[in-house]
Amino acid sequence: MLIPSPQELAGELAGLLRTGVTGDSLRSCPALLGLALVAAKSASDEPADRAVAASSLIGEAAVRVDGVKDAAAATLLGVAQGSRGAPPKERRRRAAELLNVKPDHFRKEREDPLIEALAEELYALDSAYRLRHRHRMEAERLPEDSALRVDWLAQHRSYRRIWTPVYAMRADLLVLLGYLRDGHDDQADIADRLCNVTWRYAQFLREIERFIEREGGLWLLADAESEVAAADAIYRIQVLTPLGEADNSWLRLLLMQSEGDELDPFSELLIEAGERRRELMGAWMEWAGAYVRGPAEEDPRCEVHRWLAAAERFIQLIDDDWYRVADFYRVTGQRPAGLEPEALWKERG
Repeated sequence: MLIPSPQELAGELAGLLRTGVTGDSLRSCPALLGLALVAAKSASDEPADRAVAASSLIGEAAVRVDGVKDAAAATLLGVAQGSRGAPPKERRRRAAELLNVKPDHFRKEREDPLIEALAEELYALDSAYRLRHRHRMEAERLPEDSALRVDWLAQHRSYRRIWTPVYAMRADLLVLLGYLRDGHDDQADIADRLCNVTWRYAQFLREIERFIEREGGLWLLADAESEVAAADAIYRIQVLTPLGEADNSWLRLLLMQSEGDELDPFSELLIEAGERRRELMGAWMEWAGAYVRGPAEEDPRCEVHRWLAAAERFIQLIDDDWYRVADFYRVTGQRPAGLEPEALWKERG
């Protein structure tokens, strides 16, 4: 694996000054996209996902260089709040103000050292990540030959208990988004989807808690990068919803009170909750509505787009890992795939 040098990173960062850090501009930056830490933070290997991860990492590095959020380095690269999309001259002027120097002085004396410091910080963050995972990234044994003697079947049964509600919630959410996008006005249908999304999310939260209790929250997949990606996807699936920790706790308790964890008693308890149910459903609808009102293409600023990407990433990671560790399948080099939830829903007639 080729490791980008600080000089290569500085060169690409300097090239980003014209447009600022954007998804499109980052796609032509192989050194930045090639950082091991960017790969670990990315929802997938797609350039768009790598670009989102790289943008986030540049923001983290800028805070380390500046010492505070949204200061000179972040402003210069367009990752500070309010600086995205600003022309380079304006970003340089704002950065100079933050450093209490004149724009000309900043351009001639301070800009290059700032870019170099940012590149060195990025390299340091990536180096620390590679050091933490070196002993695992260099392992050459097959997973089933590990000295840990991992019971892969038991591990994947644990993962599937989380995978199942994530897959089902994603399917229900896609149907709900389809309703809203098409102007579907049957409130009963929309209410059913909202209830299903909430029930599946409650199951997901319950299974995460059990996974932490049983397995210590330890992801054991066929390689270290997949483990980091799975943990990151799970974090995003939780944090990108419109609900807070108090809501999550309440939903777990509500599911515990539902006989057999079934949808019907869960729905009844939701209805009995009155105002709290209306607030919860309103939060889901506002969240989904922002997606429907936004651009059709994937928007890295949209929480629903990012949630769907994280859910799909987690589903794919667990599926792919199972076919890597299961030793009774004929090797085909292709990942089995079924119909997407939207296609299955349309087949329903």
